[in-house]
Amino acid sequence: MTLQQLQYVIALDTYRHFVTAAEKCFVTQPTITIQVKKLEEEIGFLIFDKSKFPLKPTDLGEVFILKSKEILREVSELKNMVNIELENLEGEYRMAVIPTISSYLIPLISGSISKKYPNTILKIEEMESDHIIKALQKKEIDIGILVTPLNEPFIRETKLYNEPFIFYGHKDFFNTEKQTISIEEIEHLKNIWLLEKGHCFRNQVLNICGQLENTKNIQFKSGSIEALKKMVDNYGGFTLVPEMAIHSTDLGLVIPFSEPKPIREVSLVTHHTFSKDVLLDALRVEILEHTPKAFEKNERFIKINWR
Repeated sequence: MTLQQLQYVIALDTYRHFVTAAEKCFVTQPTITIQVKKLEEEIGFLIFDKSKFPLKPTDLGEVFILKSKEILREVSELKNMVNIELENLEGEYRMAVIPTISSYLIPLISGSISKKYPNTILKIEEMESDHIIKALQKKEIDIGILVTPLNEPFIRETKLYNEPFIFYGHKDFFNTEKQTISIEEIEHLKNIWLLEKGHCFRNQVLNICGQLENTKNIQFKSGSIEALKKMVDNYGGFTLVPEMAIHSTDLGLVIPFSEPKPIREVSLVTHHTFSKDVLLDALRVEILEHTPKAFEKNERFIKINWR
């Protein structure tokens, strides 16, 4: 027994004619005839007395039709409830963001999201990429923001933007003023400051630069990009940072890469069973409104993976 068969029965009861009922259901007359016959065979009695013209329900058919209408009405109400719930942003959601994104992105969007969606509670925490993936798999969080692609079968990715890498060096790192720097030049430099192991941004930087060495007698790895910038300012050397980590008050030498620029792809990620697309759309709109427009306009770039 299917809902479609019940709809055919109700159409026949309404129009009392096979051809008219079929037209109203947008199917052929043989289709509705065959499906109603299958249904009658399954339930063990005739729903309609086909010897009468127009069609007339049998006594048991009357009862069956009444119950069918109740069932289809309840199904319709259930669909409406689900649709309303899917379109409703109210509720509490858990979101994890990698540290090299959260410090720069979350302060930009928090105010507008709070104002637009006062009944939406976002519990946001910093979490490294591998931990976000595991938490999504276990459904311990609802949404993640991190660098993609992940190539995980249980994860759905919604791309947000491409963020360029920027060279950040001590103000005396180069003797001449440079407008751009190439990946090939980076490969021959020394004294790079890196994030500690576990950060996907560290892996991306190593994928760009290769296994560079730091010849200074102080070896320092941090979980903070801002800390690495301060090491560059006060102790020399260089590092690579995401573009959103650059501020007008920075003391170091800021040099963009020449084309094609190395970039990181930033995405919203969810478990493939997550159904609140309306929330994803709202977050995506807010994020794209508060991030540099140039991020979406890079036509030539090199996507740097971290896995």
